[in-house]
Parts: sequence; structure tokens; C-alpha cells
Amino acid sequence: MPICYIKSISDDATLGLWHMSESWQDLKEMVKLPATEWLPLEEKKTDKRKQEWLACRVLLQEMAQSLPIISYDKNRKPHIKGSSKQLSMSHSGDYVCVYVHDSEPVGVDLQQMKPSITKGSDYFLNEAEQHWADLDDNVLLHLIWCAKEAVFKFAGDADMDLKKHIITNPFKSNQNGIIEVSIQKENVNMSVQVQHDAFDDYLLAWTV
Repeated sequence: MPICYIKSISDDATLGLWHMSESWQDLKEMVKLPATEWLPLEEKKTDKRKQEWLACRVLLQEMAQSLPIISYDKNRKPHIKGSSKQLSMSHSGDYVCVYVHDSEPVGVDLQQMKPSITKGSDYFLNEAEQHWADLDDNVLLHLIWCAKEAVFKFAGDADMDLKKHIITNPFKSNQNGIIEVSIQKENVNMSVQVQHDAFDDYLLAWTV
């Protein structure tokens, strides 16, 4: 079974990473869901999307040691039906990750690094970030993107803009430890801490 790890982030939170080496048909055999919950899979247009959808659910089942069902609110934020536990999921390349907290909102983002991110940096970097960020540092740009995406998922607000409302404080791409990210939107002004890790050509970031 291709579980890379299931590890405790804190006493209340668990992070899991899964390497998708199976076909979606094989993954489907591993997922236990009521008949009424299979419609979203049927609506997936590609084998890759089916594989990602199923792998997240297989991993969550392994982490929960039960048969949780995932639902989505109006902002497309995932939740575990009938549970107070908080959930976030991400997928990129050949991996999916799932992040669960007993009670507090969480966000996680996984990215396979690509050189093309430099061309799209204006989409997610505001003016202040463009001044301190080295636009030739591919790792740094991906870290900023991952951190912002993790905080976006943490906030659970579909109207939030990565460039306008989610602001990263300056840091270096080789920096270990916490990235400080601010949410600034209307009546919301708060700081969120993001931890990160790297493996192969992937970056993983999660709120703490």
C-alpha cells in the first residue's frame, strides 16, 4: 500500500501523504462508500481526476480507521459528514495529501515544481511581494504559492484573492521553520503560520 506516511503534526492534527501508483479502477476497489456517494466519481472526465478523487478517500479512510464521507460547503471547502473534525486535501503529480484536525480549520497544499511558475508570478504576487521575492528563485516562488494556497483553503472563502487578500511576509527559499502569512480582507485581519517540507521535486505546505 503506497502510504508515504501518516504522521502527527500536533496532538490534535494528522497529515497523510499517498503515492498514486494504482489505477483508478484499483483504487475504487479500496474505497468503501455508500452507493449514493459515487456520483462525483462518475462526473470526473479523466482517469487522472478519478485517481486523485479516489486516492484522497482511501488515504482518509486509512488515517481515520473508519469510513468517513466527504461533503463540500458552498465555498467548496471539504468536510467530514457528521464530524467536528476539520479537513483539507491537495493533489499534484503522482501524490495526494490529506490533513485532519480534531476541531480547528486547516489548509494544505501540495505542488510539483515547474519552471513555468515564473511567467505566472504576477497572478499571485502583490506589489510588496514582488519587491522582496527573487523572481528567478523557482523554489521560493513555489513556496509562496503553496503557502498562499494552504491559507486559502484554511480560510474557506471562495471570494478570497491570492494576490489581494493573502500576503506572505519576507523569507528565503532555504529557510527552515515557519512562514508567516496574513489574511487581509474587509473585516478580517489575521496572521496564519505555515510549515513546509520538500521531497523530490515537490513542495508541501500546511497551516499550523
